[in-house]
Amino acid sequence: MDLVLLGLTIGMANALLAVGLVLIYMSNRVVNFAHGEIGAFAVALMLTFTQVLHWNYWLALLASLAGTAVLSALIERTVIQRLFTAPRLIVLIATVGVAQVVTVGRLILPKPKKDGESVFAGGSDLFPVPFDSPTFTFGRVVLHPQHLMVLVVGPLVVLAVVWFLRATVYGMAMRASAENAQRAQLLGIPVRRISTLAWVLGGLLAGIGAILLAPVVGFSSTEAVGLPLLARGLAAATVARFESIGLAFGVGLAFGLIDQLAIFYTGQSGVTDAILLGIVLAVLLFRRFEKRRTTAAEESSWAVADPVRRLPEQITSHLRWRQLTVVTVVVVVALLISAPLLMTASSTLLLATIAAVSVVTVALTILSGWGGQLSIGHWALAGVGGVLGSRLHEVIGVPFWIAFVLAGVLGGVVSLLLGLPALRLPGPLLAVVTLGFAVVCSSWLFDEPWFRGTGVLDRPAWIGIDTYYYICVIFLATVLLAVRSLQHGRFGRNVLAVRDNPVQAAAMGIAVVRTKLTTFVLSGTLAALAGFLWSAGIRTASPEAFPAYRSLGLLAAAIIGGLGSIGGAVLGTAYFLGIPYFGSDVSPYLGVLSSGVGLLALVLWLPGGLARVVVAVRDRVAKLVTGLDARPRVEHLDLEETAALTETTPELVGAGR
Repeated sequence: MDLVLLGLTIGMANALLAVGLVLIYMSNRVVNFAHGEIGAFAVALMLTFTQVLHWNYWLALLASLAGTAVLSALIERTVIQRLFTAPRLIVLIATVGVAQVVTVGRLILPKPKKDGESVFAGGSDLFPVPFDSPTFTFGRVVLHPQHLMVLVVGPLVVLAVVWFLRATVYGMAMRASAENAQRAQLLGIPVRRISTLAWVLGGLLAGIGAILLAPVVGFSSTEAVGLPLLARGLAAATVARFESIGLAFGVGLAFGLIDQLAIFYTGQSGVTDAILLGIVLAVLLFRRFEKRRTTAAEESSWAVADPVRRLPEQITSHLRWRQLTVVTVVVVVALLISAPLLMTASSTLLLATIAAVSVVTVALTILSGWGGQLSIGHWALAGVGGVLGSRLHEVIGVPFWIAFVLAGVLGGVVSLLLGLPALRLPGPLLAVVTLGFAVVCSSWLFDEPWFRGTGVLDRPAWIGIDTYYYICVIFLATVLLAVRSLQHGRFGRNVLAVRDNPVQAAAMGIAVVRTKLTTFVLSGTLAALAGFLWSAGIRTASPEAFPAYRSLGLLAAAIIGGLGSIGGAVLGTAYFLGIPYFGSDVSPYLGVLSSGVGLLALVLWLPGGLARVVVAVRDRVAKLVTGLDARPRVEHLDLEETAALTETTPELVGAGR
């Protein structure tokens, strides 16, 4: 009974987060990946108001929830409204950028101080509660006022939400919009206003759940705090199909019980994430997706992942263009070779890091851009290569380069296992699963004795910084050439065909299952190899080096560079890693802010990413050098010729008979 009460306390707060996710999804079919950060923002506001400004608890609570509501409305009005008719997968990607921007807003808030130092984490001793007593003892569990608040407030909030949906005009309008937004709009329902209201309610539920949970499990003011909140709520909402508030609430409570039972019997908190991921996978694999309310075209669009247009043959074969290409390649190679001689050791290591991480971004481009399988867990796959590489090299004693190859093989095996659910799951749900995988890796798997190494991955003594730089650049160049060859070959065409229309691809004789799994294995192998090389560069392969939130930044880098372009993957990685390096003196949070803002800007105004800008410059240079237009020519229709053809068509048909 004592474990049940404690499990209900944890599960109640997570259930509120799940209900908020369901409300938002019901209003506009969006899986909100900023939901956890919105809840964490409410906690940060509460700490600022009570511990820094020393406001009364209830006044601080009202101000925190009001700030959370305003933030949710601002997100909906500035981002979601602009993408109201866009494919849902594009909106999902936008919420990833929103999450990163909200993270920065949360991190820059004033922190509580203790002994003159800022406090970045704590428990009920620092997080405010309105009452000091009473306390109740049930077996091995002592229920403090913060536990009682969760048990009392949680059900009341959910009952209020259910009453709102069933008994108020706006609630019924929200349910009607969830069933069929176009029909609701024809009936005069203000669909967009209802969407704003749903986001405000969802944000309030996230804030209430997080504020109730903080004094129970503790709070943190780091980048990583939003993802665990999101993962627990997202797991419950996914099992509830994002359709039933009652079911989401019940599943959230059940997950809280599982959490406490797992901790009691195993003594590990991270194992709960693995159990919940297994439950979500089992539910999704046995679910039927034929009766989805939205079509595949509405659920995903890969306009942001279209391949970069190639130059026409008359330009590529032009003498002056060929000469310019040769000169450009020679200059770039010369700069790459001489970089260690012209730069400091720190800058050289940065370039090597960009080269290694670019391979992970290229791997993500293959899977998400070409294959249409949205992954928010690719940094975890890189971690598989780094952590297992450390075990192979440092613990078992496998030679460095053999361990490098074996790490790639093991990364491919893990990707194959992760790719099996992709045979049934649509893009947004696969994103949920890969995010869960990233959370499981960082909270449990990478810290297991049978999986982890020593936390260190030493490279051979002869590989100094300069040599390491050349190895990374050669590795990146090899991967780019190989992937480019695959892209323009049969494999690349098959992957794009399966992404765009798997049914038609199967009818044309393409092995859809084999193509999807091959894409996963190739992507995971490259990510693991790059993770091994990156870990060797910084001589670290600890679980802390592969946090789950880094996968969000990696996705942002791929989209900023251009999700369909392998060259864009390098540009996006340079943007992702370069800005924090050069802007660290301005703000330690500049990197997260720049990736979030860049992702939102490109989704809203430049879907093709930086690669499209480079292509536009390339086309202008090609026209200047060769005098030929690189853009596709649009032939105007000759109306007189069309009319003449129409008049002769019946005669031709008769003659054919």
